[in-house]
Parts: sequence; structure tokens; C-alpha cells
Amino acid sequence: MDRLLRLRWFNPLTVLLLSMHGPKRIWFLGIWLNLLLSLAGCERLAWGIEQLADSSRASLPPCVDDNCNCGDFRDQVSAQQVLEAFSADPYDLDRDVNGQACEQLPNAVAALDPAIESSQNIHLRLGNPSNASANNLNNFLIERRQYALSYDHDRGVPNWVSWQLDADWLGEVERQDDFRSDDDLPQGWYPVTPEDYQGSGYDRGHVVPSGDRTANTEDNSATFLMTNIIPQTPENNRGPWRELEEYARNLLNQPDIALYIIAGAYGDRGQIGDGKVTVPSRLWKVIVVLDQPEVGVEGVSIETELIAVDMPNRRILRQNWRSYQTSIDRIEVATGYDLLAHVPEQVQTVIEARESNF
Repeated sequence: MDRLLRLRWFNPLTVLLLSMHGPKRIWFLGIWLNLLLSLAGCERLAWGIEQLADSSRASLPPCVDDNCNCGDFRDQVSAQQVLEAFSADPYDLDRDVNGQACEQLPNAVAALDPAIESSQNIHLRLGNPSNASANNLNNFLIERRQYALSYDHDRGVPNWVSWQLDADWLGEVERQDDFRSDDDLPQGWYPVTPEDYQGSGYDRGHVVPSGDRTANTEDNSATFLMTNIIPQTPENNRGPWRELEEYARNLLNQPDIALYIIAGAYGDRGQIGDGKVTVPSRLWKVIVVLDQPEVGVEGVSIETELIAVDMPNRRILRQNWRSYQTSIDRIEVATGYDLLAHVPEQVQTVIEARESNF
């Protein structure tokens, strides 16, 4: 069978299997598929499935656990790393079969912006993942009483948002639903509007959930600023993403618990709003569970529990958020960020390598 034909056939098969069953069950399916495909003379295709099951993923981005595409990578170098790890090219990254993955991507993305003076904002106690500041319009730092974020001018969405959550932020205030442009953006910048999402097929998805800021009207209203919003498929926003939000809030039913949460999006699935808003291909979230919240960052130890997920922003996906658990290290591979940068290095090394298992 021609190699290019095999690759075209294999990729949708991979998408279907991983979307339905997840990486932990695909090994068993792979046994039967290997047999059937080998009998059909498609040895290379069968080997590709086996390779997906057995290959180490610890140093690869989370998309390899379901299905990568060129829109999931920051640069060509990152895509090439995945192509070389899976030489059968199960993700169809090398479409012209010349040994180079996703050649339309930039060759390499620049390193993090220079470090800046640490903020006293409570929501940045664990660090500023991209060294966001006022000096970079695509890594623009916005600090509010309710949360802090890095905003990307060219993409029209936040890179990441960070917020602290404990019982003091929760109350009985109703959802305000007052989606609106952010007037705090610098003069001359295009302010994304709610209308930019109309007719797009995507939800106006919160990064900081409305449900995490219900103590008063002002706090809840702040979550509806468009700088806290990303285009999400309804299946994601109302499915596993929402379930994880609710799970996190339920953790606060335990006494003396506080959460530090950092979440964001990356990748490119196209644009909406006449090209003013980029639809991310993947969403990620890290939740650090602190049982000594009054101590702050000093309370983070190698025993600290955390949740890390990275999930696709598409219509066909698994409904259980737990099936998208990963490690902080792998989210950093995908995004280039330095998460939990204020945590002592010896602690980071341990907890960031550990795969979330809630």
C-alpha cells in the first residue's frame, strides 16, 4: 500500500479511537486492529497503532494522547519532535512526505519575555507564567482584583488567566451575563466584542468561571469582560470543561482549602469575528490544592495535590475531564510557559513531572 494512502487512512481512525476510548484503552483495541490490518497487508499502519500505545510521552505535548494536528504547535520545531517520535506519522503532520512536519509554522518561537519584578497581586503568587508585562502587546499583563491575565492583542484572546479561589470568593450572587468589551485595553487596540462571536458556532467561554466569583455583583461581572473569554466548542465548554470547574469548587467543601488556578489556551483552529479572534485548538488548566492557604507559596510541597488537564477544543471529545489529565511539564512543553515559577525549584521538579491522577 502506498505510504501516503496509508497515512490518510490512519489519521481519521486514530481520531475516532482516541476520541471514543482514550489512550489508556487504545492498547487493547490496537491488538485487534494490528491483527486485522496485518492480515489486510497494512503492516505499517498496524505498527503505527502499536507505536502510539507503547511510546513514552513524558517529553511530548499532551495532544499526542488523543490527536495532534499542525494547529496544536507553537512552531515547526515542536511539531518535528512529535513526527520523529512517531515515525509512522499517525497524526499526518508530514503531508508531503518529505520528513518535515507542519512546514507552514514558524521555525521556532522566541523564548519567554525577560523576567519582570514580582507582582504583589494575590493571583500571581505562584508566578507569572510568560513574564507578561506592559512591554509586549501579545503578552500584555492585566491585573485586576478578581484575577490576573496575559492578553494577546493579535489573537484577541487571553494566553492565560490566573486566580485564587477560596470560600470568600463564593456567595449567592446571580450570573450577570453582561458580556462586554474591556475598556482597560490600551488606546488604539481593537476591543473584542460579544458580537464577534455571533454566528460562529462557538460559545463565549469563560476562563475564570462566573461560578468562581459569586460573592458580589462586581466580582461576577468582571468575569464577563471579553479579555477573559475564549471561543470554545459547546461540547467542550458545556461538557468536560464545565465539569472540571464544578469539581474544583466542590473541593472547597473541605475545611481550610484554597485553590490557585492557572488556565489558558493555545493553538489555532482558525478565526472568527472577521479575523479578529483566533479560535484556540487546545485548552489547559492547572489547579493547585493548598491545605495551608495562609502560608501562600511556602505551603506548596512535594506532597501538594494538583490537577493538570489539557484537552482539545473540538466537537468530538471524551466527556470525562479525568481522561485528559496530564502533567505540568507537558503543558509547559506545549505552551513554552514556566508555570509555578515562584515555587522552589526542588519542589517544582517533583510536582510538575507528576501526572495528575484525580
